[in-house]
Amino acid sequence: MQTTRSSFGGREAGPAVALVVVAGLFSTLWWPARAQQAAPHEIGVVYYADGAGFKALTKETAPEGGRPNYSARVKGAHAAVRLPAGQPQVFRVCGVDPTRYKLFTFKSSKNSRSVTLAKINMWVGGSKSVLSESEVAVAIQPAEAGCFTITPKEALKDGEFGFSPAGAEDVFMFGVGEVRQGK
Repeated sequence: MQTTRSSFGGREAGPAVALVVVAGLFSTLWWPARAQQAAPHEIGVVYYADGAGFKALTKETAPEGGRPNYSARVKGAHAAVRLPAGQPQVFRVCGVDPTRYKLFTFKSSKNSRSVTLAKINMWVGGSKSVLSESEVAVAIQPAEAGCFTITPKEALKDGEFGFSPAGAEDVFMFGVGEVRQGK
């Protein structure tokens, strides 16, 4: 019986070695596909911790506009997702650069929530960015399957909040505490 040999890397290699090499090539192609399928969350969507799992925050559009104050505004006085006050809040985002996602405090009015981006002085002809005044500091930690855990560095007080990726009008809104009913 004659064995067939093939050349691999300048040396003679038997069929078993060739089979191992081919299997190795296929496994490297298989793992990235498997990792993408294993990701339990949609890319770029912000999730909040709910018991042992995560649920998606509502994605809303916050168009920019205004005269004396340049702001981003979301319809509705309060977010549909309410998180309990007095507890650490944990969020997750997957498949994106988590440092692009900023957490902001929104001011609630009768029928909208807004965050001031800049204050415009009509007399001087300039504007001053004040968005950083509304930004909440967060800590970012890597998690499994290309995801990142985002936690506020300080406990969030009652109010309206939203994560927004830099340069986008999308905002993932949530509220902390119970909605107070007006008199």
